[in-house]
Amino acid sequence: GISKDKQNQISFVHIPDITTDSFEEAIKDVHGIIHVASPYHFKVTDPEKDMILPAINGTKRILEAAHEYNKKNDNKIKRIVITSSFASVFDQTKGLRPGYSYTEEDWCPLTYQEGIEAKDDPVTVYRVSKVCAERAAWDFIKNEKPSFTIATICEPMVFGPSVTDFKSVDDIHTSNSSIWSLVTSGKDGKIPETRVPKQIDVRDVAYAHIAALERITNTNQRYLISAPASWSQQQILDIVHESTSIPTNIKNTTPIGIKGQQLPEHFDIDSSKAQNELGVTYIPFKKTIEDLIMQFSKLQHLQKH
Repeated sequence: GISKDKQNQISFVHIPDITTDSFEEAIKDVHGIIHVASPYHFKVTDPEKDMILPAINGTKRILEAAHEYNKKNDNKIKRIVITSSFASVFDQTKGLRPGYSYTEEDWCPLTYQEGIEAKDDPVTVYRVSKVCAERAAWDFIKNEKPSFTIATICEPMVFGPSVTDFKSVDDIHTSNSSIWSLVTSGKDGKIPETRVPKQIDVRDVAYAHIAALERITNTNQRYLISAPASWSQQQILDIVHESTSIPTNIKNTTPIGIKGQQLPEHFDIDSSKAQNELGVTYIPFKKTIEDLIMQFSKLQHLQKH
């Protein structure tokens, strides 16, 4: 997925376990770090072990490693960008909150203990893992006062194409896999509930991370990013059936639902800070879905041959 002229600009260091293994070799000679690794799946048997602690400890380890590295290397690392989530912002107890706009000042009220007790609710476990990991990052900044600054990126549902085409269903990450399940469920397939009606294209998320690494690096920042347009499962169905670029093989396995059905009124997300400071713009949801579905179509073709 990396163009040949760029391949000499990237190197890889294998770290088997980000919660315990050393980052010393990985962060050698770098000026900035983007920390994106955090478990996001629904196969949870032990909430603490499978998701919560890996999220928290992975974040803490990279901050600790950078802090120690800077002590010995003239404060070389200047900025660390951390992928958080709208899960660390959203207060589910408030429901859809029509008329309310979430900002960087909002925090999910879920606690560590609630995550441990939510063995049969992987969505709650995930939310706890994200809010606890982000709070751990801010606690580190407050208590250790490192020479580098951090920026946390809080994004809602992330959809969009992969850098490389999917070779199997296992290559599709959790958010996109829900769309794969939807468009392969058949004309009479069940249409799931739209839990979080805000979304962003994965390419816009990537841009926000790079911009946060390069801009306003002298202060710690929290950024909430979200496309202005909401999304729904029905909207995906409508895009699939109305788009002239999506092939028939996908249309034939996609439910129709109730064309044009709207979601009830719901909260909004104020991402003006990211737009003003990072220059984030947003890919239209229709293009996000069309580009993703084209990769799905190639995967369907692979499965048949």
